[in-house]
Amino acid sequence: MAENRPLPDVLAPFGSLIDRTAATFQLDGQLLRAQILVESSGNPWAFRYEPAFFTRYIRHNPHAKGFLYGPLAACSYGLLQILLETALELGYPDRPEHLFVPDTGLVWGARYLKKCLNRSHDDVFTALQLYNGSGDAALAYAHKVFTTAGRPV
Repeated sequence: MAENRPLPDVLAPFGSLIDRTAATFQLDGQLLRAQILVESSGNPWAFRYEPAFFTRYIRHNPHAKGFLYGPLAACSYGLLQILLETALELGYPDRPEHLFVPDTGLVWGARYLKKCLNRSHDDVFTALQLYNGSGDAALAYAHKVFTTAGRPV
């Protein structure tokens, strides 16, 4: 049985939003909270530029959904640090800065996590790796989310 240990109060302002989002996408609320802590430490204004992602997937690819946004397409936004390019691929219709709005960024990040779960046949650990990327860093990321949630790996 999974151990549910309390997570930091930094997520308290988002508690009901996290619960609603988890229910909407049929996600484990405790793991979603842990993922938010790992991704953004609960900061809805969290922002990160991924230069290698820009160079590899956006810069010379006019077919990229975020090509016209330039480097902003390779930035992660908000509580779940959803990449703009990923959100656009999922159908996100708005401007990049709106991903900082907690219920917007959280919904699009959760939508992507659900897609990763479907791709991994509901293997949560693998889905977290897909969410993060690939390789050793993605493995460490999934491990950190599970550890933060107080779950065995």
